[in-house]
This record gives sequence, structure tokens and C-alpha cells, in this order.
Amino acid sequence: MRAAVFLLSLGLVALANIGLHAQDWPMYGQNLSHTFNNPSAINPFNVSSLRPAWSFATKDVVSASPAVVNGVVYVGSWDGFFYALNANSTIPVVPKWKYPVDCQCTVVPVPQQCLPICPMPKSRALSDGGIITSSAAVVEMSTPKGRKPIVYFGAGKTLYALYADTGERLWKQVICGNPDNIDCASDKFDPTRIFSSPAVFFSPTEKEGLVFLGHTADGAQGYRGGFEAINATTGARRWRFEVDPILNSQRQVIGAYNRGCGSVWSSAAVDPIAGLVFFGTGDCSAVPPSPYQPPYHEAIIALDMAGNLKWAYRPRQTDKCDFDFGASPNIIDLGFARFVGLGGKDGTYYLLNEYGFPLWSKRVVFGGSIGGFFGGAAFDGQHIFSATAVGDPPGFFHCSSDLRDLPFQEPSMYALNAAGGSILWEGVFNQSFGATSLSNGVVFSGLVGIPSLIQPALNAYHARYGWLLNRFLMPGSVNSTAIPVGKMLFVTSGNSTDGTGGGVHAFTLP
Repeated sequence: MRAAVFLLSLGLVALANIGLHAQDWPMYGQNLSHTFNNPSAINPFNVSSLRPAWSFATKDVVSASPAVVNGVVYVGSWDGFFYALNANSTIPVVPKWKYPVDCQCTVVPVPQQCLPICPMPKSRALSDGGIITSSAAVVEMSTPKGRKPIVYFGAGKTLYALYADTGERLWKQVICGNPDNIDCASDKFDPTRIFSSPAVFFSPTEKEGLVFLGHTADGAQGYRGGFEAINATTGARRWRFEVDPILNSQRQVIGAYNRGCGSVWSSAAVDPIAGLVFFGTGDCSAVPPSPYQPPYHEAIIALDMAGNLKWAYRPRQTDKCDFDFGASPNIIDLGFARFVGLGGKDGTYYLLNEYGFPLWSKRVVFGGSIGGFFGGAAFDGQHIFSATAVGDPPGFFHCSSDLRDLPFQEPSMYALNAAGGSILWEGVFNQSFGATSLSNGVVFSGLVGIPSLIQPALNAYHARYGWLLNRFLMPGSVNSTAIPVGKMLFVTSGNSTDGTGGGVHAFTLP
């Protein structure tokens, strides 16, 4: 009972902070705890009755997960536009508004409207994401125009805050990959990208909230990733946590390395009760330059609200397998204590206590550069649901002689008991880079498409037994979270290799 009460209290805290309705999906993960769980009208008995309501085609991939608030769907596309769509749209779908984001020539694929500014792009075959991959957060707050809902999202290296009702910009802030350079905001070669989805938190003791997000330099020399807290009202930076800092012999931070490390792909979870922010970090292939190398790479990090490190958990000291923590953490209450859970690209889900010590870990696949846990897991109070991705593709260097280091790893869908990590059920043919979601005993997971091998789809499973209840075929890979709100389900699609099949899709119960 305490677990349910705790999760409800966290949900109410989040909704009180953002001033929204209980059945909305206002942010990545649905709430600050990242339960990815919403009490919609969809359940195991009627999920097979869901029918297409409308589709909105975009000019490139949509890999971000929608936010759905007060009957409006907010989502951005690799085509360079952020859209507000009526959830009850009629066909043809006409956006309420759309906002063009700034061109950034270091991001491939380059949106069509940016080609006169940017040089002809290289092949997009190895692109790990377009200009908008960050999912939006919608928060009601005091503005110069009175109390209004504001939508926050990242596009390339820029964080935006727009009025949700009109799309007018409140502010934008460039996140620099080399913040030591006074002119860093105008550096056209800066490859920084915000894959992390913003988490917005208003403390009861503060008038101005904080936007938490991470960013990556993706290995580019001369730049670095990190984690930021931004003033939600003004866009000014409040603090920055260096994931790849330079330390002295007393292990005090005296600077940071610009060697392409410090990446944060993960989206932060926030525990308002403990006053802590949690996120995962990426790997660093550089050789440690000194004996004072900090243990912040491939780690689960806990910071306080002022950006001070509380703890860092790192399951290994060395790695040649690209075992990032790119997924998003879950804040989990098991009745006797609160925990933080996070799956890694090593195919392992870790559950840590509030001091950073592991309660258990469960490795379900070997993992790899595009294997293991990529998207966030869903939590129903007792069980953790998540899919794994693919593995190291054919032709890539395999990092291990382990026989499990395969290009196509199975099983690929899991339900774990949160109390001990045992497997409740598992499934196959569900390779996914997107987060899993829940609604009243139904688990949704997007399926990545593989040409001539796997038709992209959205799968719906019975949460207790793992039965496949429905499969929704899609025009492109589903790399986002399926969003259940009321009688409707919203999901996005698109093939990263050529941009086909990009769009936003709505399903509804009769």
C-alpha cells in the first residue's frame, strides 16, 4: 500500500508543480519519477479495439515522444519543426501551430529548409538522431503574460521555451560544448546536441523553477558534454555539472577536459522528497590523463538541487564495449525504501538504494553499441517493464569473445520483479530503442523496423502474463514512447536511414 501511496504522492507533487490534469502526459516518462505509466481508459480487454483516428505526416523522422496536455499533442521532428496538434484532429490534420528551430549544420540529417545555409550533408546512414530528438515538457508557470503553460524542448544544442497556446518563444538558450569560450554560443562547429528530455521542477520554496537536462559532444575533440540546470523563467544557466572534470590531488574540480567525453544521453528523474536528481552518463574512450580520473563515466549519478554530487555508481572501471547508461532512470518505492533503477547498454538493469549501493542487478542480454537497454522502463508499483535493442551489427567490431555478443540478441522484452530482479515473463522479436509505457495492465513497446526483415510496429502486451494483445503496424520505426491518454493512444514513427514513414499517429477506442 505504501508504494502506491508514495507513487501517487509523487504524481500529485508533479501535477501541482505544473498545474495540469491527472490524465495528461506532460513530460518524458509521464512524471518526475519516470514511471511511464498513465491511468487511461485502455486496458487488456479493449486494447484490441483501438482503431486509427488520424495520422500527421512529417517531412522526416519523429523519434521524440509526444507530450499530451489539455487536448494538444506537442512533438518535434527531424524536419526542423516543432508541432502542436489537436488530439481530436480531423483529417487532414492541420497543426495549431508549428515552430521552426534554428539550423545547426553539425547535425545530420540537415532539414530541407537549412540546406541553403548548411553544406550538402554527408550520408545519414550512421546518424544517431536528427535536430529534434528531445521530448517536450509542458509546465504551467508565471510569465510576463500571466500564468501560462510553457513547452520546453531541446533542438540540436538549443533549449527552447515556447508559449504552449501560441508557439511564441519565451526564450531560447544555447548549450555550449566549450563553455570556457566566451563566444561559444556562436560557434558554428559546435556539435553539441540535446538528446536528453527536459525535466522541469518547481520547488515549493522557490518562485523560479529549474529545467534539468544533459547533452553530448558525441566524441568531438575540443568539446565536452555535461549536465545543466536552467532557470525555467529566464533561460539563464543556474549551474553545470562536469561529467569529465579535471581534478587536483584533493579530488577538487579545477576545470574540465574538452576531449569529446562527458556525454549525457539520459533524461533526468527527480525525487522532490529527497531533493535529488538522477541521470546516467556515457562512456569515454580517452585514456585517463591522471590518477585523479573521476568515476563519472558510464555511471549513475545523483546530484542535489544545487548541482552537488551526492554519489556516483559505476559498475565497471574499464570498458571497450560502449556500455553507456543512455536510458532514463526510474524512481521506485518498494514499501520499505525508495530506490533508483536504470538499465544500461550492457543489458543489465540495476536497482540502487538512495545512497547509491546496489540492491540487485539483472543481466538479460550481452548488450553492445546498439544493444541492451536504450529506452526508459515502465513501473507499475511491483514490476519493471522494458525492451532491449539489437546488438553489435554485422561488420562492426565485436567487443568480446562472449558467445552472447551477437548482432541480434534475444529475448528482447522483459518484465522483472522489482523486489529482487527475477523475471516475471519475457518475449522475443521486440527489439526497441524507445521507452516502454503502461496503461491499466497493458504494456506498450515500439518495434524498430529492419528492411526486408522486420515490419515496424507497436506491440501491446498483457502486463501480468506477457501475452501479445495487439500489434499496430507502422509506416516507420517506432523509437518513441506510446502515450496513452483518455480513450486515445499517440505514437510517432520514421526510418532513420532515409526519413521515410515520419509522422505522428493517433488511435482511439470506439
